[in-house]
Amino acid sequence: MHTIAIVGLGQGLSHLQAFQMLPDCRVVAVCDVDAPLATKIAQRYEVPTVYTDIEAVLADRSVDAVVIATPDHLHGQHAIMALTAGKHVLSEIPMALTIDECQRIIALSERTGLTYQMGNQVRYAACLHDIHGLLRAGDLGPLFYGEGEYLHDYHDIVDERPADHWRIDPATPQTTLLGGGPHALDTLRWLMGVRFVEAQAYHVSIPSAWHTTHTTVAILKADTGAVSKITVSYGMQRPYCLYYSVYGSDGSFERSRDQSSPMAETTNYYSHRKLSGARRLIPATVPNWYNPRMPRTMMLGHGTMEVEQAQRFLLAIQQHRLADIHAREAADSIVPLICALQSADQGGGVVAIPRM
Repeated sequence: MHTIAIVGLGQGLSHLQAFQMLPDCRVVAVCDVDAPLATKIAQRYEVPTVYTDIEAVLADRSVDAVVIATPDHLHGQHAIMALTAGKHVLSEIPMALTIDECQRIIALSERTGLTYQMGNQVRYAACLHDIHGLLRAGDLGPLFYGEGEYLHDYHDIVDERPADHWRIDPATPQTTLLGGGPHALDTLRWLMGVRFVEAQAYHVSIPSAWHTTHTTVAILKADTGAVSKITVSYGMQRPYCLYYSVYGSDGSFERSRDQSSPMAETTNYYSHRKLSGARRLIPATVPNWYNPRMPRTMMLGHGTMEVEQAQRFLLAIQQHRLADIHAREAADSIVPLICALQSADQGGGVVAIPRM
């Protein structure tokens, strides 16, 4: 029976609910700097222990694994602290905001043998399972171009937040490429099976209502010679969208930008050289963010993705194997975004991506 502590009860609440749906684990502690919130959630979900600082969580010998769901700029520091304390770690995206912290997480996880997983629940989206298999089997031929987009109107996120909320606090604002960007890049890189070696990016220079950067576009070169584009925007007046497309010499895949709710169906589009008579992209209706093979009682706000992610994390611990997005795998997605952000912050220019 693995024991879990949830640190950060904003996004962490979905992790708490996911782990409570699974056998062979128990959420034994929650932690948040907002003590009334932590107490309220602990009472509601019958969690026995409440903490207000991560140091106390890490000193608790009854805790096997820690979920890091704190603000983005704390992920690296908190993951390093947890691994040093001997805890397995499931961290929200991004892994960290600096290359140094990524390297330290890699070194700690490999030296200790502890399980580290960066969370990107989109890898468990049912709408991407089949195309992932087709792409990795080579059915679309050699891949030469891909796109990933994370489009989320920031008004949906921060309108009900206080002015000093970390996402819009001038001291620690959430970035585009390291905020929603990992959902776009990590998922696209997983689909294409590539490692990125060069990045160039630009910010939109028009400020947001919160005086933060709201849109960034990055171009990345892969080790295979393929090129990809990543767009992250908090400023588009449109419904939430995670879009992916991949193009190979024999076929193409495009996800619809007009997406339904997490628990509904969605449409993917395909084209293939073997279907030479087709004059339009071929639509395929598939489950959106939920796995139809799982009970509907295991759905959360993002369908079944968080539950499957939690399952895979526990399985990695139990089987003493690397997690799906282990430390080096996570760094292969986060370091390119750090480099692209560096390019955009300096007004463009190519930045070489170091190999982790």
